[in-house]
Amino acid sequence: MAKTKNPVLIKARQEGYNNGFKVGFDQGVVTGRNAATHILAAKFDGLSKVPGIGPKLMDKIVGHFGKEYFQEVPDEYKEIVRDAEGSR
Repeated sequence: MAKTKNPVLIKARQEGYNNGFKVGFDQGVVTGRNAATHILAAKFDGLSKVPGIGPKLMDKIVGHFGKEYFQEVPDEYKEIVRDAEGSR
């Protein structure tokens, strides 16, 4: 005769799985957003040194995109951008 599974245990296991999935998903979203911000900031690095882009235009660009894309970029993200550009 087959044993029936305890519905309380099944429900608790499913709730634990769902809660763990949500926590992991939320952490992945935050991590991905931070990585994308740093990668874009690495792309914008040195934009003010391009001929024709003065302080006024740079202020407009920063105002449009946001200051978070013009922050100091960790070296690991600079390497990621360099590697991605080299693979084209």
